[in-house]
Amino acid sequence: MQAQTASSWNHGVPMPCSKCGAPMQVVADQRAQGAAALFCGYCHQSEALPPDAAERVRYLQQRLALLKQARESDEAPLRAVASMRRAWIPVLLLFAALVAYQLYQHVSQIRLLQKTAPEAVGHMVAPITFQLALIGGYALGYLGMSLAYGRAVKPLLRAKPPVAAGVALRCRSCGGDLPVVRASHVICGYCSAHNLLDSQVTQRAAQLLQQEIAAYQARAHGVYSADAFRAPTKAFYRWAIPGALIIGVIVASVLPPLIALLPLLG
Repeated sequence: MQAQTASSWNHGVPMPCSKCGAPMQVVADQRAQGAAALFCGYCHQSEALPPDAAERVRYLQQRLALLKQARESDEAPLRAVASMRRAWIPVLLLFAALVAYQLYQHVSQIRLLQKTAPEAVGHMVAPITFQLALIGGYALGYLGMSLAYGRAVKPLLRAKPPVAAGVALRCRSCGGDLPVVRASHVICGYCSAHNLLDSQVTQRAAQLLQQEIAAYQARAHGVYSADAFRAPTKAFYRWAIPGALIIGVIVASVLPPLIALLPLLG
């Protein structure tokens, strides 16, 4: 007997097998290209769908494919955000190591110049300022991106609450029933959308249902924007560039007095 997996079985309307009674799934019919059939993963029974049912399945599959295409287009900016979030710690550590090494080199060179050519010490302020501003701007940019992701994007990736107590959570994209899993996210078996699972889905179910209705009503009147998915990328540059400039100004102001104190520190 083939094990049942949450990602492969259909949810919602039950389709019991005529041979063993187990739930069946809709699969591609090997006998006719583009056709659909029912398959039982327990007894391996295969049944052809009636013509009207098969046509309905093809129609719904096309609708889901168009929905998936539109969702992936809207969420395309999140791929860059995901890559940046994965690379954040390694890149920051690399930057920190390089800056620490460069600072050590600069301090050694400053000590040498203070003894041999004191007039050239001022030329060391610019490279040190640039390096500290760069790593500081990157860190602030990531902070801004994380805040924007949590505020603007995360609510849009959350699964939809159940329409009534005791029924399944619903996919944020197609509205289909989601399988019950113990994880931080679940993939919809209908449209492959990733759905975040958190306590807000159940604790704020009534409020989220009202927001869902309002969103559908707004879309019905042509009000829809995917700008929220671009918010993290915009926030990164909005925080990183001014942050780097501010850090640069602060370092450029503080660094000369600190350099003057180096001979006193031995």
